[in-house]
Amino acid sequence: MALAGMAGSDEVVFEGANMLTRGGTTVPESLLFYGGTVEDHKKVKLYTLLPDKAMTQKTAADGVKDLKSSTYALKPYYSQLEKKEGRWELQTSGNSSVEGNPLPALNPLKQLEELESMEKNITEEAGAGRGTSVLRIELTPSEARKQLSAELEKEMQNLRPKTPESAENNTEADQAVSKALEKLWQKKNNELQQKLKQANVETVYHLTVDKKHNLPRRLTLNRKVSYSGEMMNKSENETYVSKVDFTGYR
Repeated sequence: MALAGMAGSDEVVFEGANMLTRGGTTVPESLLFYGGTVEDHKKVKLYTLLPDKAMTQKTAADGVKDLKSSTYALKPYYSQLEKKEGRWELQTSGNSSVEGNPLPALNPLKQLEELESMEKNITEEAGAGRGTSVLRIELTPSEARKQLSAELEKEMQNLRPKTPESAENNTEADQAVSKALEKLWQKKNNELQQKLKQANVETVYHLTVDKKHNLPRRLTLNRKVSYSGEMMNKSENETYVSKVDFTGYR
């Protein structure tokens, strides 16, 4: 798509935001505002930003335009990634690899790369601004479910209790705690798998492209997840909204 146009830029600056609503209510801990740079087409730095406190608080019901409307406190994170042999690898400097760091998953270059290979339907939206075109990219239902499953399963694996390197040095109490934590994780993982089986996922991207230079200017994502069968409950329905603006090219 627009990745080819980025090949002529040694540095790209971007800012993004995302949040999740469940049952129509914003999940506070899901709110994240971040910025970063892409250097030499293979190095990405990301860091959290504070939201604009002058904005008034709203919900996600109005979509992407409301992403900068909240004033929740944010935990500072920083990440560095580098592409090596076709794979993005997390660099361990600073707090890049701190547990719970959400930034690595928000690498915008990786998002664009993955989007190119996904099963999707693409149409051009009417009413784009001068000099730009807006592509509506809807993932097929199977691809949308596959993407969501991969993301959640990776998160679950990151939450799995670590196995002690040497059981000999652990007391019976420590071993009992480890077993209890592993049992709880297995229970939650099984619940996740059952939930995914009954999930209906609709995922739509909008990519704004500078037509003259074939450069991406904005990428937004709107993912709606509802459940059927035993999991059918409107309070469980989720909407994930994200956007990233590519604000500068050099």
